[in-house]
Amino acid sequence: MSPTPATVTSSLALALCLFGSGCGAGSVDASKAWSGTIDTLASGEIVVRNTDEPLWAPQDAWRVVEELRVGSDTGDEARVFGDIISFDVNVQGQIYVLDFQAQEVSIFDSDGSFVRAVGSSGTGPGEFEQAIAVDISRKGEIWVMEMLKGRLSIFDPDGKYLSWEPVGNPGVALRPYLGGFDSMGRYNAIIFSFNESEETQVMGRFDQSLTPLDTIAIPKTTKKRDAFTHVSDNGRASITATIPFQESFQWRRSPMGNLWTLSTGAYELVELAPSGETLRRVTREHEPLQVTEEDRNEARESFRHFISRGGTVDWSRVPTTKPATVSFFCDDKGNLWVKLEAATPGDEGHLFDLFDPEGRYLGEMRLPFSLQSNPEPIVKDGVLYGITTDEFGAPNVVRARIEKS
Repeated sequence: MSPTPATVTSSLALALCLFGSGCGAGSVDASKAWSGTIDTLASGEIVVRNTDEPLWAPQDAWRVVEELRVGSDTGDEARVFGDIISFDVNVQGQIYVLDFQAQEVSIFDSDGSFVRAVGSSGTGPGEFEQAIAVDISRKGEIWVMEMLKGRLSIFDPDGKYLSWEPVGNPGVALRPYLGGFDSMGRYNAIIFSFNESEETQVMGRFDQSLTPLDTIAIPKTTKKRDAFTHVSDNGRASITATIPFQESFQWRRSPMGNLWTLSTGAYELVELAPSGETLRRVTREHEPLQVTEEDRNEARESFRHFISRGGTVDWSRVPTTKPATVSFFCDDKGNLWVKLEAATPGDEGHLFDLFDPEGRYLGEMRLPFSLQSNPEPIVKDGVLYGITTDEFGAPNVVRARIEKS
């Protein structure tokens, strides 16, 4: 977006922020000038344009040091997970892991030792049917969302079943589930509604007694993903195959209740107020990645079923480049971690671009392990928690210390 004539470029304020002490960007070299620009449009929207030059000097880059893994097949009380769909961490550092296959929550202390399991697969009180999210309240209660059932099962801190509460409409589920508690203690729930013409998604916000507070519209993109379609049986049946290497559109909650979106192709991050108003738009200079022959071979494999059913692939419609970004998340300080598409084999899930809360590009960081995007990683008080895999491909929860220069 081009600035209007009323745009104000905040270079002086930026310089004071960079060299002052109150901007929350982490430790940076005060002698290094940031090469981007911050403009304020007449509408009040802030536009942050980053070059590909980071604010960090090499010695400023954060380092991630692994401390603990949960889920490896070691020890007498090893808990091996089939499919970690959600996890949370309480203020004591206990880790709560929801395994979608087992339909139970495993609790580990801050040393990684197994404490107990909560819930099980079933239809009775305290049992789960396709539970998709676990969250810990300020009172230490364990809240487990069963979105398909439109309900929350609630347990006390010791794992004793307390009650279930209706939340949202049954019959629909999302993965990843982007609800849960925010930093102000509000519980966010994704709620669907249906009428004859359309389906609507909103995020309902509740206090910790589940009293409704308000709703927020969930961001949507106007761009539709392109696909190949094959129609058969005189138009009575059809099959589609999504064209690979297209950009995606994602959204996440920020710590203070706003929303951020990422358009992976444009490498554009947008901060939205709960009302839907655009507050900030952040871009970074980048080059899309070339689609490799290995990528194309994987695409051919993905089309195999479509072709076997009579579908035709028009390779001229398949992009020759792919987005440089994959996904993102916000940490507890409002920094944005943008996961990068790996250009080199072995880097998958290891590389992240870091932006401060104002949207300035700090630099690239390489993690010593591969970090999955689903479920969303958690950063609390300088500690990163996320999902990785071990040498056998089994999912693990990893805990790592973030060292800042």
